[in-house]
Amino acid sequence: MDTIQERIKRFQDYNSKMKNPKVAIIICTYNQEKLLEKCFESLKKKTSYKNYKVFFVDDSGKGKIAERIGKKFKWVNVTANKKNLGFAGAHNVGIKKSIKEYNPDYLLLLNDDTEIIQKNWLNEMIKVGNSEDKIGILGCRIIYPDGTLQNIGGYLKKWEIVKELELDGEKKEVFEVDHVMGAFMVIKKKVINKIGILDEKYNPYLLEDTDYCLEAKRSGFKVVSVPFVRIIHKKGKTLGTLESADKLYIRFRNDIYFSRKNLHGWNRFFRIFIYVPFVAVFKKKTDEASLNPRNFRMRKEWLRNLGLYCKAFWRF
Repeated sequence: MDTIQERIKRFQDYNSKMKNPKVAIIICTYNQEKLLEKCFESLKKKTSYKNYKVFFVDDSGKGKIAERIGKKFKWVNVTANKKNLGFAGAHNVGIKKSIKEYNPDYLLLLNDDTEIIQKNWLNEMIKVGNSEDKIGILGCRIIYPDGTLQNIGGYLKKWEIVKELELDGEKKEVFEVDHVMGAFMVIKKKVINKIGILDEKYNPYLLEDTDYCLEAKRSGFKVVSVPFVRIIHKKGKTLGTLESADKLYIRFRNDIYFSRKNLHGWNRFFRIFIYVPFVAVFKKKTDEASLNPRNFRMRKEWLRNLGLYCKAFWRF
């Protein structure tokens, strides 16, 4: 039987851990080396929290970025994939390695094109995470370089994936959502222990973050947004290097897979057979959440796109 002193020591160790838990920050890149370096620089310069370790995965399939990053940022744990694995695949490599070598309490998936701008950002995220046992995934206020809102979490409403738009004014307090953006996603390790890692059927990218959040909620965890923590995300740099036909096919394929996995009945039918074909034919003029008919124009290659939709449909 443990002595009183041993019990006290174990309690003190546990209490210290909960106040200062280990955080693994996982960053992957395909081809954005310059933005990646800026991300590392801002992370090192503007993070007051000390108990973290960065795990970087070079997903270019060539290893040259990993070699240069390893020399320039010696405090970063570097891995080079032999081939491109996509968002979920590359991050899963980082997740597995960080758990094996570091055994963190929290894991942060952070995009290579983000920039840290607040010194206490990680302290605040951990404080919120520790405040309630049921909180499993946390996001923050993601902004564009000009300071405007890009993403602060969102909801799955019937068949539609929608973003929180703060129509009632800028949110100040932590609030619950259905999903947060994978550009900045804090995950407690116990979530991974229960539901596993990211679904690689979404590779190379798109909707794996939303899918993971919904899986966590189905397993009893809360997904929350922390609006007073801000990071800059230079959105779309990597995706912009892909051809439009490739991007559309990935969009259709992943959307259909997501719908079959997470929607039911009429909502599933509507998204797969009405909404997604509509997206194949029409394109939004501006990036707004509402489905305003005036905000759409017919795509020039709508016939080709319908062919891509059919191909994607039969993929699953």
